[in-house]
Amino acid sequence: MPRKQLQKGLPLMSRHWHKAAWALLAVPACALGFEAVDVLQPASSGIYPAYPSEPFPPYTVWAQAGLMYDSNILRRTAGDNHELVSRLGVGGRYDQLVVGRQALHLEGRVDGYIYDKFSELDNVAYAAAGEWRYAVGNDFAGTFDLSRRRFQANLAEIQAAIYDPITETTVGGTARYAIGPSLGLRGGLHYIDYNRPSRAAADTKTVTGTAALEYVSSLGNTLGVEVTEAKGNAPVNQVIDPLGLFVNNDFRQYDVGVVGAFGVTPNLRVGGRVGRTQRHYTELPGRDFNGPTWSVVAQWLPTAKTMIAFETAQTVSSIIDIGASHVVAKGWAVGPGWAATAKLNFQARFVKQHQVFEGDPTAALGVAPERQEIIRGYRFGAYWEYDRRWHYQLSFEHGERESNILGRNYRFNAGIAQVRFVF
Repeated sequence: MPRKQLQKGLPLMSRHWHKAAWALLAVPACALGFEAVDVLQPASSGIYPAYPSEPFPPYTVWAQAGLMYDSNILRRTAGDNHELVSRLGVGGRYDQLVVGRQALHLEGRVDGYIYDKFSELDNVAYAAAGEWRYAVGNDFAGTFDLSRRRFQANLAEIQAAIYDPITETTVGGTARYAIGPSLGLRGGLHYIDYNRPSRAAADTKTVTGTAALEYVSSLGNTLGVEVTEAKGNAPVNQVIDPLGLFVNNDFRQYDVGVVGAFGVTPNLRVGGRVGRTQRHYTELPGRDFNGPTWSVVAQWLPTAKTMIAFETAQTVSSIIDIGASHVVAKGWAVGPGWAATAKLNFQARFVKQHQVFEGDPTAALGVAPERQEIIRGYRFGAYWEYDRRWHYQLSFEHGERESNILGRNYRFNAGIAQVRFVF
């Protein structure tokens, strides 16, 4: 395999796995409302062999309007929390070769949310990202990237009709060097800044570095070893630190694992990472984590128009939406898909996830019990590409949560209808 083909092999495999996991996101099912239709893919996107995707045009501009009914928008145990939410949005993408093989990628969107009952939740969210994709000779390539997004804090966590925006900014870059026809070195460095004005003491800033050695076969299968180190801040809950004594609490996280993507058969693909994670804190070390972590997704194509995707994962992550400094989430999800025609695609998903809030300092000191929650949900969606310009999306979902903390159990049903116009 020529070296420039090796450079392109991994991004191509990565795109395949993203498509395979259209319904198997790391976020719990049924957690983010309109996310249910945002993850739907048209049959023409290339996820089914019967309908290969067409080349992307240099740019895409779209506008959309959606309506969602949710029987329990605030995710409370009881009460009248039904809501009707409207969303209007615009977005676009731009890809352009600048000089030689140096390319620019830009994308962004702006969405306005209007609540019928809880008008105090009305908000405007946005997301924007830019990448400079460079190549030096046939052996060295990578990206410089910058992104920023603003969104409402997860209502399943705050359980209140409060406008609570979060801003996430990421800046960094990646690089890959082809050592030989089948071997490559990959690396990356990123800085992530979470800002939440309502809880400024819990803002997190993290620097993450990744290095990997990977083998790519002539068939496009990959196997490698990946090492990641992250350093960030993990503020201490005010319940146990009312005087603000732990002003410089930090954490370090180390991940070592095996990564790969394999075509087991022409109709079965498996990919992901399996390894071990260690997380240490400078203060209150009782919250440290040391254990196995993984994220594996499999895609089976029984026929040219059908697909079944399965994912299992155990992850350790900092989430600014919640009170704990880190959460251990273990679960699985399965989702079938069927392209009835080249224009009509049906997708479904069932998920179960067990979350343990091991990073909660109040639990580490015995102030409160360690929070544990089980989330279950299922979803059915349809994507109808009436023509190249008019696209229609529909989703129905049910979700529930069991928690050992009083007042955090909930159930809800939701339905979403959306239309998108592509200019």
